[in-house]
Amino acid sequence: MTTGLIITAVIGFCKGLLTWTGWMQAIGNGITSMSDLIIVTLLAGGMLEMIRFNGGLDFITRGLTKNIHGKRGAELSIAGLVSLSNICTANNTIAIITSGSIAKGITERFGLDPRKTASILDTFSCLVQGFIPYGAQLLMAAGLAGISSLSITTYLYYPFVMGAFALLAILFRLPRKYS
Repeated sequence: MTTGLIITAVIGFCKGLLTWTGWMQAIGNGITSMSDLIIVTLLAGGMLEMIRFNGGLDFITRGLTKNIHGKRGAELSIAGLVSLSNICTANNTIAIITSGSIAKGITERFGLDPRKTASILDTFSCLVQGFIPYGAQLLMAAGLAGISSLSITTYLYYPFVMGAFALLAILFRLPRKYS
């Protein structure tokens, strides 16, 4: 992020499109726009810790994994968990935070590679975020185009292609190095 800020400043100053005060104001606006996400993330983290403390994460983990006997099933349960979390929250960050502790427990229990678990969490949260009509991406695109976010969904292919390849990677245990 720091590199991006510096490069933006250098280009802006060299082209004469940016002043020192304008650059600082843009940074301040960026921080302000993130404040809502920071507050929600802190609240979600606190709520998750209360759930963990009272045994809720163990209960959820046992429920998710009671019929799972292998790595493939464990990875699919993590994919389903983060997908459901994102459907409920419509926010990638919150979905990953709420699912992360549970996914870690599943990862440890079934001997999964933590890097693959992280990849599954990120991929499936992005997948869901890409096609829910009440997600930030589609709402913003719909607002810019002046149309309904539901009307955009019929033209989406990237999230579904990404999802198909992610599922194939789980089913065929790819990449083998991390499976």
